This record gives sequence, structure tokens and C-alpha cells, in this order.
Amino acid sequence: MAPNKRKLGPKPKQESAEAKEREQDTIREINKVLDQKEIDLAQLRKLAAVRGLVNNEIRARVWPLLLGVKKSIDVYDGHKAGKHRDSSVVDVDVQRSLWAWTEGWSDAQRAEKRQELRSVLDATVCAQGGTIFYYQGLHDIASVLLLVMGDRTAYQTLTHLSLCQLRDCTRSTLDAVLELLGLLMPILRQADGEVHDQLAAAEVPPFFALGWFITWFAHSVDNLQHVSRLFDLFMAAHPLMPLYVTAIVIKGARKQVLACEPDPAELHRLLTNLPVLGQLSADELCQQAASLFKQSPPSKLISTASLQFTCSTEADAEIKDDHWHVDDQPRAPGTVPKYPLHFWKHFFTGPATRRKGVLLTMALAGSVVVTMAFAASQHQLASQLYSMAL
Repeated sequence: MAPNKRKLGPKPKQESAEAKEREQDTIREINKVLDQKEIDLAQLRKLAAVRGLVNNEIRARVWPLLLGVKKSIDVYDGHKAGKHRDSSVVDVDVQRSLWAWTEGWSDAQRAEKRQELRSVLDATVCAQGGTIFYYQGLHDIASVLLLVMGDRTAYQTLTHLSLCQLRDCTRSTLDAVLELLGLLMPILRQADGEVHDQLAAAEVPPFFALGWFITWFAHSVDNLQHVSRLFDLFMAAHPLMPLYVTAIVIKGARKQVLACEPDPAELHRLLTNLPVLGQLSADELCQQAASLFKQSPPSKLISTASLQFTCSTEADAEIKDDHWHVDDQPRAPGTVPKYPLHFWKHFFTGPATRRKGVLLTMALAGSVVVTMAFAASQHQLASQLYSMAL
């Protein structure tokens, strides 16, 4: 099987002496926090988000601390060979994984690591007794965790993420993710009003951001160190931080966006092919996204636009007992977000999406953007949209 192609930005620049000194200073600051009798998790989150965790040795220790991961090795051993409704999908996804980040590995080494990846994914789903569901893209996140932390800690971390930061992605339907994507345009408006207006006028649906959101950009960034830097931010921050990173990526391509013909198909094509790391480094991308979040957190945007959600809960995430917490169910009934781009959601939430063999072809300005046969469940639809977006 050929290696999975990824959309790559410019080659990484050589690290300067100043950057190396900054890394050493960051390591000293992190160790200072870790050496405390009572670890200051707020300070640790700030360091992870703004400065990054520098190397995998630190990440393997700090990521679980940031999340509040509970160790459950015995559970892992008991479920890593388990089967679930999407086991065959996991097998296919695993087989095409671990190409970009394992250059120079032998086939035997890669096969061994893929078996560990399969075990991590199957155990994560099976151990929860049907409360979380696999989706195409979860394997990308799991791959990063596996290479950084090893299989056992990766399992513990992925389980926590599936019930917290990724909770709306691991539900049985796509509804919650579709709702959350509806927040991208309000965020983009705060990042760059002119770019926002260009996309809003063309009524570009946010499908282009689906793959980025549900994989934490792990499918689109070819360098493991760079994608791990993004994970530093996501481990420390609000679950919707990937949408803020998306807005900064789009802002960084403002010249191309504003120069593009105001046609939904053309803009969709442009956005789908944007490199995540263009003019900005991973550090700069994280810092600007964190700044944008501080300026316009989800609660502010939701309140300003009078938005409510019917099934997603990540937008209401809050710090409890020093860690991010996401409710399993929405706190109160609401309404579908009414935003200029809300029309796209209704294509994918009606009864037709739950019937086999329904074919939807959405033509925008004479150019077919989406053609897919809907399967029995919306989670299968998520897989189709994921493949389309990437």
C-alpha cells in the first residue's frame, strides 16, 4: 500500500541558537513546576499552550497530568483484543497509518507499531461498553499518542480524550460535530473580519475544517514534532481550541482567500488544500490561537450570537478540580444555531441520512463538491465526510 499523502507546508527552518536557548529555558520552567510538592496545573497549562513541552519525554509525563488521566492498565490488557461494530474500519485505517512519522523504519517495526495502534483503538472503544464510538480520524490522534507515550499510556490518554476533549466526536451520530463547526465562522469573524465576509458572502460550508477538527490536525501535518506541539496546546486548552487554530490558519491565507473568485466551489477547494503550517511555525500558530481564544472565548461568541446547541457539549467545557470537564449530555434543550451558514447542516440531519442507499449530490456553481451514498448511520457519514475533507 502506498504511503498516505499529506498536504505539506514549507520545510521547517533550522533552529536558531536563540530558539534552542528558549527551549532550554522552557524545560527549566516546566521542571520547576513538576518539582513542586503540589503541581500548579494552571501554570503547567500555560507553559504547554504558549511555550510548548519541547520534547516527547516531557510530553509523556505532562499530557496525562494536564488531562487528569486515571491509570487503568488492567482494563487495557482485558480489552485490547476486543471486537466492536467498527473493528473492520479500524483494521483498514491502521493499515494505512504510520507512514509519514516512521521514515526509515523496517516493515517489521512498522507492523509491530500498527498492532499496538490497533490494540489502543480497540481497547478504548470496547472498555467503555458502547458509550463511545470509533470514527475515522481517531486513529490519527491515537498514532501521535502512541509514538510519544507508548501503548499503555496512549490507551489511558485516548480513553480520557474520548470522554472529554473529543466527546462530541465519539458520539453515535454526527450531529454534535456539525453543531460545533457552526462556531467556526463567528471565530473567524474575530480573527479577520474581511476574510470572514468573503466566505460568508459565498456561503461556503465548513466541511473543509472537519478533518482538521476531528484529527487535531494530525492527518495534515507531516512532522511529528510539529503536530505534537499542536497537541501541547490542545491538551492544555478548551476542547474547541482546534477551531481557533483553524481560524488562524485561514487568516494566514488571507491573500489567497481574498484573491479567490467568490464562488463556493473555488473557495472550498482553496481551503481544503491550505497547508496548516504556512507562514507561521507551530509555535506561532499555537500562540496566536491562544490569544484569539482569550479575546473571544466560546461562551462570549455563543452569548453574542444567542446560540444554543441541542446535542453538543464541548462548547460548555469548564475547569473542574483543576482539569477540563465536558458534560456527557447537553445541560439544557436548545435550538439549532442560526448563523448565515446554518443551511448546510440540514442536508445531513434529516431522516434521509438514516436510510440506506440515499444518494446526495450537492452541486455548487456547476461544480460537484460532494457526492456520496449515505449509509445506515450518521457515524458512517462522518467517515465519508472525513475522507472527502482530506
